[in-house]
Amino acid sequence: MVPFRGRLSFRQYVPGKAHKYGVKLFKLCDPSGYTYDIIIYSGKTDTRQDDLPSTVVMKLMDKYLNVGRTLCTDNFYTNVPLANKLLEQQTHLVGTLRSNRRGLPKAVTAAKLKKGKVIIIIINKLQE
Repeated sequence: MVPFRGRLSFRQYVPGKAHKYGVKLFKLCDPSGYTYDIIIYSGKTDTRQDDLPSTVVMKLMDKYLNVGRTLCTDNFYTNVPLANKLLEQQTHLVGTLRSNRRGLPKAVTAAKLKKGKVIIIIINKLQE
């Protein structure tokens, strides 16, 4: 979120942020912080077929698919359908996962983890 109080048709209001009004940006960056691509969120569109996180990730990664890369995301973007879609295009997804996401295997949601522990389930959809 880039703070902005002026007049824009796509200015966003997010009450939980320190700067409540601004322009929402989605960026594809490398670990050093270099920005490869950017999307300015301009509001809801009718052309979107998937959920917002999946649509944003697929648009940003369009030029970088089918090369064997690994994408790291936070819990807003990480979900199983997106991971399967990226895996079909030879791209791996690594990220934190919200426990209430739809489509999660029971082994993931039922696992009781202590601090610092992880659970990893490898699903290879390409072999089906």
